[in-house]
Amino acid sequence: MDARGRILAIDYGKKYIGLAYSDEMGLTVQPMPSMPNRGMRDFLNKLRTTIREMDIRELVMGIPINMNGTRGDAVIRMEELLDALKAKLDIPLRGVDERLSTVEAMEFWKEMSSRQQKRYRTVDSLAAALILERYLKES
Repeated sequence: MDARGRILAIDYGKKYIGLAYSDEMGLTVQPMPSMPNRGMRDFLNKLRTTIREMDIRELVMGIPINMNGTRGDAVIRMEELLDALKAKLDIPLRGVDERLSTVEAMEFWKEMSSRQQKRYRTVDSLAAALILERYLKES
């Protein structure tokens, strides 16, 4: 099996952006500290730096499809963001169904110590890790 390279997952929120990455073989997932959402320019700069420093080969971003499979306003906004990022980054970028990732992440978050919670800042990076785990299982 050839090395895939690291994959970075994004859980994009209005207040915080959660991030998680895989190892080079796509076997393990590690959440990163979330970052405050300070707008597109700041996000792109930090994303480019992370891609370069961590040698990221692919990005995946959670798409909030409704539980019944329909596409609401949030899906349209995320798809527009996905298209904008594709136009500005020279790296493969895919949308991934993120149904229940935040609910699952909240359950993990409640079980974490306050020290662990402080490390990740918000639940968003745990959600990104779950999105990435789902993507790796399905690909």
